[in-house]
Amino acid sequence: MTGSLRQAWIYTPSEVWEQLAAHASAPPDLFSDLFMAVDDSLAVATPKLEQMRNDAVQTRASFLALKGTDFASEFAIVEFLESTYEVIADYDLPGYEDFFRRLLRDFLRKYNLRYRLDDPFTLRFLLPGSFANLYAELNRVNATNPHLAGLLRDFEEAFDSYARRQTESNLKTSIAKASNYVEGLASSTLGNPATGNTLGALAGRLTDWPHDKIRESLVNLYHFCCDYPAIRHGGTPANARRQLATRDSILVTLLLMSFTGYLSPQIDEQTVLGV
Repeated sequence: MTGSLRQAWIYTPSEVWEQLAAHASAPPDLFSDLFMAVDDSLAVATPKLEQMRNDAVQTRASFLALKGTDFASEFAIVEFLESTYEVIADYDLPGYEDFFRRLLRDFLRKYNLRYRLDDPFTLRFLLPGSFANLYAELNRVNATNPHLAGLLRDFEEAFDSYARRQTESNLKTSIAKASNYVEGLASSTLGNPATGNTLGALAGRLTDWPHDKIRESLVNLYHFCCDYPAIRHGGTPANARRQLATRDSILVTLLLMSFTGYLSPQIDEQTVLGV
């Protein structure tokens, strides 16, 4: 669930609009009505809109030629799609609303977009897309830092090995490599100090924390990686309450990677949000 509607808009003519127009119940003025609905959502208003409404061929061609970048924002597309449902509902044609709902739901799934279509017709912006954006931002930051790129590659290879073999050793290695990357990112932000360069110490020197408890939670997560036997160090066997399980490999690494948003000023917040 990574893509935006702006990026995927190019596929809507064949996946949504042309199929909607080909439906047996489609009204002849469908594209004229769609163009009236879309005009307020565009970055630049369409000139001569009234003239276009009188030319069905031109209206259809102009609507299908719209690009995602023609819209004022990501959420301008969301608002347009939701208003389109109202337009279609006003036709009061049997099965036509359901057909549009099915087309859009299939479109969101096919292109792995970051929305869910809720009834009666609301597009919900979902968190997984933002996390995918954060991961993409990390790769952008890494592009100019071979050391960080290598650390993240080590984690990815370790996580892949665990997913394939699911041994306890691979599980611990995947967590260790995730903590190494996070530590490396924090260290890079602070100029790679020669001393005090553990993740716990680095977290204490960084200042972009909304509350001390957020910083402490990362420090505690680092302490877990050090104290649980055979993750980063020999650890303390008496402190382990149970054997690690698959959910630990997933959730602990997700927690570690989520903290990267606090560890580098190079990460673009709006890009992560995805709007």
